[in-house]
Amino acid sequence: MSETKPEFPSASDTLPATSHSGRTRHSTLQLLAAGGRGLRSLADAAAIADNPAVVADFFGATHVGQVRKRNEDQFLVAALERSLLVEGSSLPAEAGTRLTDTPQGRLLIVADGMGGHGGGELASAVTTDAMALYAFAAMPWAVGRDDHDAEELGRGLLEAVTKAQARVRRVAQRKNVDEALGTTLTLAYLTWPQLHLVHVGDSRAYLFRNGALHRLTKDHTLAQRLVDGNAMTAEEAAHSPLTHVLVNAVGGGTDELDVELHRVALAMEDQLMLCTDGLYDMVPDPTIAEHLARTSEPVDRVVHSLIDAANAAGGRDNVTVVLARF
Repeated sequence: MSETKPEFPSASDTLPATSHSGRTRHSTLQLLAAGGRGLRSLADAAAIADNPAVVADFFGATHVGQVRKRNEDQFLVAALERSLLVEGSSLPAEAGTRLTDTPQGRLLIVADGMGGHGGGELASAVTTDAMALYAFAAMPWAVGRDDHDAEELGRGLLEAVTKAQARVRRVAQRKNVDEALGTTLTLAYLTWPQLHLVHVGDSRAYLFRNGALHRLTKDHTLAQRLVDGNAMTAEEAAHSPLTHVLVNAVGGGTDELDVELHRVALAMEDQLMLCTDGLYDMVPDPTIAEHLARTSEPVDRVVHSLIDAANAAGGRDNVTVVLARF
């Protein structure tokens, strides 16, 4: 497991695409997530006015592309919420009083499966499902800004990916599918303003800030490994077939797994984009930045324009994009 904290400047044609969108407001009820500081009672919490501090828009879509017959990509855009329903109490809170909060966090996932005869689709679906189940059952509602909380969350996320790896292998055995099937995984857990990233494989996470596009993740490919070892230049790697040879994946017929973790402090007007290689192989980073710069357009339109650009360039692979705009 490796963890870094990147530094940044201050603050459909052949087959229909599937998509999901959402908007969330981060409210003063999040005081509860910080231990209820400033709230004296349930009545206070129930009566507190919603005071939007951050409005964020989310959208995700996937497309089979122009060449492949099967879409082995998966994505997830999910809000993590909680509520309390009073059924009876001696406190001055009437039965039926419901205490709800705007989403405590957001879970964003992209996964790109690999393996013939539907194995890749199975691996990416099982992994996405496993990580969503972890978020529902075990993800902490509140994550502080100190290193201890981040480390604890990191350990939990690492355990979840390890369990997903084991689950992929069990499902492959049960369905009599080649155990070499596997998937990439790029996951973002957002609790404003903290971004926690989990990464395995060659899908990517980008941060668009102040007009500049920053790549947050490293491709876990043989080409990138050779670049890191000074055996190949980045330009050579970009045109090498080794750029698509994964050396790290969830599943993949091995017990070895290197999970990359990042923690980033987000700022207003940031955009976070997760995507599979079907996007960045077809659309260069400067063009991606041009699309993200169109902030007057809704996020769904921007996402679809990126997918359309990948397909117009040849659409050699499935293409999936998830975008968050703050």
